[in-house]
Amino acid sequence: MNTTLLQEMISKNYVKVNKHPEHNLYIYNYTQNAQFERIWNEVTLSCRGLILDEDFNIVARPFAKFFNLGECENQILPKSSFEVYDKMDGSMGILYWIEEVPFMASRGSFASDQSDKANEMLHGKYKDSWSLLDKNKTYLFEIIYPQNRIVLDYGTSEELVLLAVIDTQSGEEFPLEDIGFPIVEKYDGITDIHMLSVMNKENKEGFVIKYSNNFRVKIKFEEYLRLHRIITQVSNLNIWEYLRTNQSMEEVLERVPDEFFDWVKQTKTDLENKYAVIEKQCQKDFKVLESVKETALYFLTCKHPSILFSMLKNRDYSPIIWKMIRPTFEKPFNKGEE
Repeated sequence: MNTTLLQEMISKNYVKVNKHPEHNLYIYNYTQNAQFERIWNEVTLSCRGLILDEDFNIVARPFAKFFNLGECENQILPKSSFEVYDKMDGSMGILYWIEEVPFMASRGSFASDQSDKANEMLHGKYKDSWSLLDKNKTYLFEIIYPQNRIVLDYGTSEELVLLAVIDTQSGEEFPLEDIGFPIVEKYDGITDIHMLSVMNKENKEGFVIKYSNNFRVKIKFEEYLRLHRIITQVSNLNIWEYLRTNQSMEEVLERVPDEFFDWVKQTKTDLENKYAVIEKQCQKDFKVLESVKETALYFLTCKHPSILFSMLKNRDYSPIIWKMIRPTFEKPFNKGEE
């Protein structure tokens, strides 16, 4: 781990670190800002639930960040064989050890609702599987239970579904095998990756494609995305409100999936550009004449007199501009289906 770059990414809010509540363990996760601004490097790609000790030794190594098919410019797919797995709709669980006892973290926390539930299952229904776990390997799971439903309905299932087994130090992956946990569904017989994008299975999120060199991409079904954008309730008015009140966009970004980031980014840019055009015009128009009356009459001949009067009185004119550019309600990829 490049610790210098890691500290830089933390200081710039591209990586977030959370300490274990009782032990000197730290979990690192890229932030939505990194994703929104596409700050991808060896550190941000690796920090997707990476667990280190106080000396920056790797304790648990999860998946590196992987992208949607076609999401990255000039995305090059390996010319090798691949496997296709179900893209599950829960929360990722990362198994780590404290002395001889295994525990579960969620992607960004040792003590989230999801990790608490995962530990309850790990120390309950799956306790007999501990003897089959190798402390030199990182086991990754999908945490599934009713209260953690995102879009898909898994009924009353409470499961830790095994997704991958990774050598903690080298990053080598091992075949999935029965160690007492349910295993993610694998689809055999698929030879054309581009055919996956037109498939649409009921109550499924999509696919994860894993190449022989462990490079991964994902594909999400249109129906899943349609339902997700209804549930997230993010609109251009949300973005306008956060900009208007000068709040961080991070809360908005936490509520949208990867596929909507370009829409959020474009909406934000459009609103900021509209604001800048009006402000620049007013700065150009603003001038004070010999008398108050002459100045007032001049302002009334301009396009935005109310802003000019605020500038004259040294008042904050931003609320006027934001009100002027308030958008008509629109949601991501809105096609009228909501």
